[in-house]
Amino acid sequence: MDSISIEIDGNIVNAKPGERLITITDREGISVPRFCYHKKLSVSTSCRMCLVDIEGVPKPQTACSTPVSDGMKIHTQNEKAKASQKAVMEFLLINHPLDCPICDQGGECELQDVAVGYGSDVSRFSEGKRVVAPSDIGPLIQTDMTRCIHCTRCVRFGSEIAGIMEMGGTGRGEDLKIEPFLAEGITSELSGNMIDVCPVGALTSKPFRYELRSWQMASADSVARHDLVGSNLYAQTYKGLVKRVVSGDNELVNETWISDRDRFSYEGLAHDNRLLLPQIKVEGQWKEVEWNVALDFAIKGLNKNALNSRKAHKLGGLASSTATTEEFYLMQKMLREIGCENIDYRLNINNLDDPIHLDSNIKLSDLECVDNVLVIGANLRLEQPMINLRLRKAQLAGATISALNVKAFDYIHKTNHSTVSPNEIATILAGALKVILKNNSLEAPSYIANINPSELSINLADKLLDSERSVIVLGEHVINNTQAASIAQMVAEIAKQVNGKTLNVTSSANSLGAQHAHFLPKNKGMNTNEMLAADMSAFLLLDIYPEYDFHHSNSAVEALSKEDVFVVSLNSFNNELVAQYSDVLLPMAAMYETSGSHVNINHDMQSFAAAVKAPEEAKPAWKILKVFADLLELQGFHYENITQVSEELKHQKIYKYKQDIAIELGKKSSAIETIWMHSAYHSDALLRHAKSLSSSKIGQINSASMNTATAKELSLECGNTYLGVPVVVSDTVADRCVFVSSNKSTHMGRES
Repeated sequence: MDSISIEIDGNIVNAKPGERLITITDREGISVPRFCYHKKLSVSTSCRMCLVDIEGVPKPQTACSTPVSDGMKIHTQNEKAKASQKAVMEFLLINHPLDCPICDQGGECELQDVAVGYGSDVSRFSEGKRVVAPSDIGPLIQTDMTRCIHCTRCVRFGSEIAGIMEMGGTGRGEDLKIEPFLAEGITSELSGNMIDVCPVGALTSKPFRYELRSWQMASADSVARHDLVGSNLYAQTYKGLVKRVVSGDNELVNETWISDRDRFSYEGLAHDNRLLLPQIKVEGQWKEVEWNVALDFAIKGLNKNALNSRKAHKLGGLASSTATTEEFYLMQKMLREIGCENIDYRLNINNLDDPIHLDSNIKLSDLECVDNVLVIGANLRLEQPMINLRLRKAQLAGATISALNVKAFDYIHKTNHSTVSPNEIATILAGALKVILKNNSLEAPSYIANINPSELSINLADKLLDSERSVIVLGEHVINNTQAASIAQMVAEIAKQVNGKTLNVTSSANSLGAQHAHFLPKNKGMNTNEMLAADMSAFLLLDIYPEYDFHHSNSAVEALSKEDVFVVSLNSFNNELVAQYSDVLLPMAAMYETSGSHVNINHDMQSFAAAVKAPEEAKPAWKILKVFADLLELQGFHYENITQVSEELKHQKIYKYKQDIAIELGKKSSAIETIWMHSAYHSDALLRHAKSLSSSKIGQINSASMNTATAKELSLECGNTYLGVPVVVSDTVADRCVFVSSNKSTHMGRES
């Protein structure tokens, strides 16, 4: 039976057999009060607020747990239902404190809203109320557990969605408390969602504590720009400042969740280190000037060093991957108009002569439907948390997940970890490809003819061959592997042979937007590494912080600091090294302060408007670039607003890579290899300036992990430092490699 008919409050409604009653009432717009029910969580029926009267059933039933059947008659508003709901409301308020005037949840509290309709103005309870001491669970979430009504939404979120059951109920009866199990507090990268699901003021945002009421703030739709997902969110503002960020709903992108770095990074906007005024360097000293003076100085410097002497080939344009797609587009358009093809955003890759080229051909929502996943070189939980969330749902639905990594990371879901050194990854994949080709009765190409598949290769191949909906995820840790391009090509070939999909997460932020805007060298233009090694005359840099962004940070600073090189830097924050090599500093708007678009891994171009105006003299980068083009008297830059840039950008043809299909398995490094990753909350400038994130457990990660044999070979032990990072000896790391996750800069550290 596809559909049944039921009666709700005298109205005939169609439903599916077994569908829960509360789902139907929500769909039909029928109001049923609730606290514990949440559409993304399991049903607990712990609050009892959604009691309704069902004809033929002697006692009221909870709408959240009751499946419907044909002919059922339900009353949500009759005397029996209302009396039950009011009784439950009275019990919930017995121990609830009357502190609404100072509660941060005031104005958006579900308990307040329901109490208006189902509560009483006089309490019959005269005894003393229960008091629960608050717990310190970290710098992100403030607890006031006296307000807790034991709905268990936070508990269920942790165990069912985040994958870490860090909160739970202890005690019985009046002594029941919801609290963290461990003294170290909450460590989940998704913990802020517990604030959203809490229906009362028990869990609130600690950075937002005692700031404002919800009705005082304006809310602007926005897009998170720290990773490849582009989670939808709302930036809530007051008097020109972003005061809070909450999740938005988009089932195809982030469902209704956002990561902590997307939620709390806004704190960086108010940091004292913001670059607020244009500056020029005169005789080695910085001087604050008006915009017209700074722009004139910049144009004259570029003309003198590169343009007037027909040296556009000695001008370089580099940008951070966090730029908007429109900023990428305008910058490359301007540079190409003046004859410069030296354009790149790939700053952290050691070898750009042979980069990774791999299409992502699976949608985020489809990740939940796969039955086999192979993850290569990625700590998805911290690097791409929203993608990891989708894979967890797939695993819970029965999917098998395998991982090839240098370290056994905690993915918060069941994973078959294989720790392998970077040198072994290509050989393992080659063995798997050989097994798959043999199974498909195809001849093996010459580059794998002499490969003897290992037990691990055979195991991976068998899983891929047995699956109907597989996906191979290639991660960031591979980008500086000496065989990176070969690994990517073998991943593509394996996926093709097993009719699987590929997901390329080797880059992050708005890297796909940069590709869409053609922010890459063409026509013999130089890439990042070639520019830094060449005899350049000038650079235009967009929001670059060398000690964090460049793979070769020391040599990059050296190349940019040459006396005969003129450097114009657009930045949102002050930086000593940027000030050292720059001749002009132009303050640009940061995230939430500019309009534009972000291209996510679904290849959706998601547009957003500025939530607030940039502080003092800082301007959106797209406007600065447009004025630059006007001052250079270039044609085709008569834009009045960002929408016109976006419309022009939509007509861009997708950038197609020219890829050499030759695969080389002989290129291996004999040295101990280092994989250096910035910790999750230090991957871009705004995150690094967000105080609460930096002080969290994840923000404090700063370690160089190696196994006992590698530590012995390097003559190191726990307590020593490796490249300036504290050493952690762990046998979860593969042989002859070091995995660094650091919240510090690479300047004077890594240079290999």
